[in-house]
Amino acid sequence: MTGLLSILTNLQTLVLFIVTFTLIVSVHEFGHFAAARLLGMKVLEFAFGFPPRLAGVRRGETEYTLNWIPFGGFVRILGQDDFSIHQQGTGDPRSFTSKPWWAQAIVLAAGVFMNFVLALIILTIAFATGTTAPTGDVRVFDVRAGSPAAAAGLQVGDIVVDVDGTPIHTARAMVNITAKAAEKQQEIAIDITRNGQPLPPIRAIPRAEPPAGEGPLGVQLEEVQAAVSVPPAQAFGSAVSLTGDVVGQIVALPGQLIAQRAAPSGGAPVVGGPIEIFRVTGQVAQFGIPTFLKLVGVLSVNLGVINIIPFPGLDGGRLFFVLLGALLRRRLSPQVEAAIHAVGFVLLLGLLVIVSISDIRRAIGG
Repeated sequence: MTGLLSILTNLQTLVLFIVTFTLIVSVHEFGHFAAARLLGMKVLEFAFGFPPRLAGVRRGETEYTLNWIPFGGFVRILGQDDFSIHQQGTGDPRSFTSKPWWAQAIVLAAGVFMNFVLALIILTIAFATGTTAPTGDVRVFDVRAGSPAAAAGLQVGDIVVDVDGTPIHTARAMVNITAKAAEKQQEIAIDITRNGQPLPPIRAIPRAEPPAGEGPLGVQLEEVQAAVSVPPAQAFGSAVSLTGDVVGQIVALPGQLIAQRAAPSGGAPVVGGPIEIFRVTGQVAQFGIPTFLKLVGVLSVNLGVINIIPFPGLDGGRLFFVLLGALLRRRLSPQVEAAIHAVGFVLLLGLLVIVSISDIRRAIGG
């Protein structure tokens, strides 16, 4: 319990967490706001935080409000009443539902689009100003006794330069090569440097059926990390690459969770909620601004990907109904759609509670 209390009483981390999350959500909501305005929809409210209301100001037809619950925000567009049985603005030419399906789809997807734009901007700044990143070197940090790697003479600390003439810049690249060689029982030649000096090629035959947890070659690899500053163009490329990696990890997560249930002895992927994000925010902030910006970018990607999932209550769920209506050439019953979104929203809240309980148990060591 002491660990949880120390986290929750850290005022600096709390402020940083609220500002970070509000920024990410506000940029997301600005995407909906800007797209709706550009496509001729009437935006009723742009809110920072959630009610009860603290203050508000009207500019034109839109009210900009600041609310007491400082966690995220929302945009209200005329006719987009997901949880309302009686839809406001029905028949109004500037309502959400009066616009063609493609305009509705653009507005719904604009929030996710802005999350990716924010992520690329912030990650580019992080890489350009100097953040911990892979240097392109792959290092051996464990060699299993009795393995082909041990027999061939590989040692902890060796830098893998290439395998069979293929340059190695990621651990995955070497894993792919050794896996293919293991299937065919082919010998591979590994060029390494040791203590900065190149050595003659090391030859080994990866095992087709290695012991559990060892891999065909019997080595564990790590990608060397260092604080590096790169030119803007290269920084943008690194930002795109990291964004793609994060998306891939999120897409693979359901399969990993299913595999974990099928094999309970394995390590389950960590799924964190607000409390876990709060804890990580405090930890990462200690490593400097570039590293913290990297976290903000990754969180923005996460929010974008999660929101586009076609689940009721999320942007992806709303987009699903819009596309389904376009396919069927008629909108489904607003009442049915509102009920489905309401149920989905309740399920999401339940999932949030479950994940938060898991976060608390993890924080207190339970």
